[in-house]
Amino acid sequence: MRHRPTLTLIAAGLFLLAPASRSFAQPSPLDAVLDGSAGDAVLRSRLHAFADSVAASDPALASEAQSIAGQSLARRGEVDSAVACYERAMGLDPREPRRVELATALLARLGPGDAERARDVLRPVQPITPQLPDPSQAATQGLFAWAQFLSGQPDSAMRLIAPVDSWLTAHQEWRYRLACVSFERKEWIRVQLLLTPLGVASRTYDGDVMDMLLRSADELNSKRRLEPMLITEIQKRDRIEQEWIDGIGGRRVGFRAADGFPLGGTVLKPRRPAHPRGAVVLMAAGDTIAVYDSLAAGLRDLGLAVMLLEPRGSGHSVAPSCPLPSAWRGREAALQDAVAGDVAAAASALARETGSDSTQYLLVGIGDASPSAVLAARKDRRVRVMMLVSPTASPSDRGMLRAAVASWKRPIYFQTGPEDIPSQPFIETLYEATDMRASRVADSDRPGTRTKIFRRDPRIMARFKQWLSESWPRPAAPRPTPPKPPHKG
Repeated sequence: MRHRPTLTLIAAGLFLLAPASRSFAQPSPLDAVLDGSAGDAVLRSRLHAFADSVAASDPALASEAQSIAGQSLARRGEVDSAVACYERAMGLDPREPRRVELATALLARLGPGDAERARDVLRPVQPITPQLPDPSQAATQGLFAWAQFLSGQPDSAMRLIAPVDSWLTAHQEWRYRLACVSFERKEWIRVQLLLTPLGVASRTYDGDVMDMLLRSADELNSKRRLEPMLITEIQKRDRIEQEWIDGIGGRRVGFRAADGFPLGGTVLKPRRPAHPRGAVVLMAAGDTIAVYDSLAAGLRDLGLAVMLLEPRGSGHSVAPSCPLPSAWRGREAALQDAVAGDVAAAASALARETGSDSTQYLLVGIGDASPSAVLAARKDRRVRVMMLVSPTASPSDRGMLRAAVASWKRPIYFQTGPEDIPSQPFIETLYEATDMRASRVADSDRPGTRTKIFRRDPRIMARFKQWLSESWPRPAAPRPTPPKPPHKG
């Protein structure tokens, strides 16, 4: 068993810095491959070799290795190679998760025969009833319906969609797919209902969404009313957000990334310090500003000027090239790196807007934005300390992120909640790459994950404040010059 220093809570809700033991399971041989491979090409080569070495004795583990290789390729837009990896993975383990991965890749590529192949791969899926379907079952049935639609069978697709419609419509990407099915069936009102929220969320920048909205509105003889309606809905959403921002004393700002992409954020200035230190919070994709109230207010109460940065594809950080979180699909690696560069622009904007220290800042990464935060810390020397809240990442990025953390050589504070158990192996591998005497893993026992735990556990900020004071101490105030002794003459 391995051990690491962790938090020992005391009655006051703080932690002792003396190490306490906490045990973890030994890493699997596949974990060792992931953690020891910092580059894509090296990772995939090792994954293929590992899969070959264990295929006879453990085909499920070999299949997982091939699947991760496929993920690495798919995230970089190399869809043909990704499909080949998923084919090999399914050959080793034909259970539903592998079939879903292959079908998803085929439908993303959509070459000749791909839709029919995806449909055949998914055909063993049993249609489910409307009574409270399991989310994974609903997603699989939705994918089967999407394959049917792309195979030229919209009516069959709609029959499969009906039992899981309420679950699917809660997700942006599925709203778009369902709208495509409805458009083909000339259900113009349903197209409008499905796509209007996407038109609002993208601030009308998504070309495919707007094209279907305009064409369906034309069929309903309401094309002239569409644009004013969308503007009204966008303004309504902005007013709701502004009420929250006003409530915590914040201010919305806009600025540009190094490549010209428009970025949006919210700044909060502390009440007392005239020249405060700064904190950039990199929000998770798709999050609304409102769920950051306790975290933002807590950081401000520590005397920090705060920037809540919306990642590309979310909030006000949208443009035709990236209007929604779903626009990341197939180019996750490139956009992850681009968002890492956006952090430096956000820190500079924070200094301009609040007068905060422009030479150093705290960086906070939330959920799936954590990989971009790690990469940003390595790029920008001004990042002095980092907090990762419920961090998650693609398995194919583990080695790269571990290497980035090791080369950064600064302390990291990991904050987790009870729902973050699946991410513990990833958190542990990053933690072990840091200076473990200075970094901390803080676990909250209150329900939730990501920013929700800041609302439910007031002890979190007290612990973080103590750690921050030791990991990022303020320079001591200069001592006053003693008066000169009187001249004796």
